Amino acid sequence: MTVKPLIYGYMRSPDEVSDSELDHALSEMERFAEAEGFCYATTFFECQEGSRSAFEELVAELKRAEARHVVVPSLDHLSGHQLLRDHMVERLERVANACVLTPDSA
Repeated sequence: MTVKPLIYGYMRSPDEVSDSELDHALSEMERFAEAEGFCYATTFFECQEGSRSAFEELVAELKRAEARHVVVPSLDHLSGHQLLRDHMVERLERVANACVLTPDSA
C-alpha cells in the first residue's frame, strides 16, 4: 500500500465571493490533488481582508505534519500584490520546505 503525500489547501474567502464560487474553487483544488496523487488534508481559509492568521496556521501545520505541498486556486489567493505574494511563497519554501501548486500548474 502506497502512502500518498499530504497536500494542504489555502484560499482567501472574502464576503463578496459567493458560496458557489468558493465551493467550485475548493472542488478544483481537491480534484487537482487527487489527479496528482496527493492526499488532500484540509483547507485553510483566510476570511478577513489583510489577515494572515490562517496562513501562519498553515505554516505551523506544514511543519508539524512534515508536509511539503500547498495548493491554492491561483497565486492571487496568497496576495494580489506581487511583492507580498513572493514573500509568502518564499516563507513557505524556507520555513516549511513546501512548494505552492495551482490546479493549472499540472
